[in-house]
Amino acid sequence: MSVLTVGPGKQFATLSAAVVASHDSDTIQVQAGTYTNDFATINTRITIEGVGGMVNLVATVPPPNGKAILVTNTDVTLDNISFSGAKVADGNGAGVRYQSGNLTINDCYFYNNQDGLLAADNPSGSITINNSEFSHNGAGDGFTHNLYVGKVGTLTINGSYFHDAVVGHEIKSRALTTIIENSRIIDGPTGSASYSIDLPDGGKVVIRNNIIEQGPASQNPAIIHVGGPLYAGTSVQISNNTIINDLHSGSARAVLNQTTGPVSFTNNNVYGLTSSQISNGPAMMSGTTFLTTEPTVYTNHPWQTGTVPPDRLVAYLSEDAGAGNAQFIVSVDGKQIGPAQTVTASRQAAQAETFSFAGSFGSGSHTIAIDYSGGTSTAAQHLYVVGIDYDGQHYAADTATLLRGGVARFAVGSAAETPPGNVAAVIGHT
Repeated sequence: MSVLTVGPGKQFATLSAAVVASHDSDTIQVQAGTYTNDFATINTRITIEGVGGMVNLVATVPPPNGKAILVTNTDVTLDNISFSGAKVADGNGAGVRYQSGNLTINDCYFYNNQDGLLAADNPSGSITINNSEFSHNGAGDGFTHNLYVGKVGTLTINGSYFHDAVVGHEIKSRALTTIIENSRIIDGPTGSASYSIDLPDGGKVVIRNNIIEQGPASQNPAIIHVGGPLYAGTSVQISNNTIINDLHSGSARAVLNQTTGPVSFTNNNVYGLTSSQISNGPAMMSGTTFLTTEPTVYTNHPWQTGTVPPDRLVAYLSEDAGAGNAQFIVSVDGKQIGPAQTVTASRQAAQAETFSFAGSFGSGSHTIAIDYSGGTSTAAQHLYVVGIDYDGQHYAADTATLLRGGVARFAVGSAAETPPGNVAAVIGHT
């Protein structure tokens, strides 16, 4: 296990030379700057990270491998790197071409490539994307996209920003499991993307806590597409998102489901769509809120701070199975954060549902209140708080069992507190 350094005056002048010299478990630290036509195929299990700022890998000629700036054939982690300019004769040049293994991408930027990231089939592999941005990728032919993932085992996207795909899709996934959460998927005023999310083979899909905006120049009236033939065990859950239609077309739909099985569309906020424009195809719909004012969409880079709410609260909850659904309200220091949310995860089945909230709550300690607001007489008897996260810190002992009308309060964020936190008060009544 070694650390290899790249940059002026370092061990290696180029990333490609360091990759050739690397061994499994090595870390390659690349000094911030621009590295032009520095192409590599990676066959060792390594981490490549930008140091002192972002590393810009720029292609001004076709990569000689005919595929991408970086090609990954094993477990690789990429941190703080941008990829731009990848073009090949076949028309599908990518910032990164994934071929096998487990690929993790953190704080990276893919722009102005024929494909941002292009992934081959590998059902035993995984791709995880955190706090990264994909923009203006696509050759304009409809076959290239900001992100195109083949039949991998799991694709996970969290806290990322996809926007302005050129004619192709913002996200296209054939993964057996696709999880997209806490992200922004935005066409913008001039983006010409087709689908915001394309799931041509279904799979086990969770689309949760995102802002998804279809722009006025979109190539397709549908925002989320589910196609077939489907993988066995397909289930598509679309929940707690804000979905914005700026296409201003009567044919616009939040979901185009071209299969015989229903998608689950629960507790989403929608703008610019009527109740008849939620789904074209089978769907189980509940808890939709129709907004009359278009929400603000942040357009900052996801790795930047100061232009989006800096604090994030994540609550993990479940309820009694088969007894109806529990609704709850979250507040921070007495101020309600967002609308009421509905829990569907079953405690008896050992499930927990994730709910994310963002805001500028300030430094120091805070009191988080989770209020089981009750709902109808058929609502779950109990609401269970399984744990909470605050600004990346997990408070595993912050648990509570609430009856309808009960409130649990938790202390978080204090520099003096040693997690797990503590329940300050739990009150319940029928």
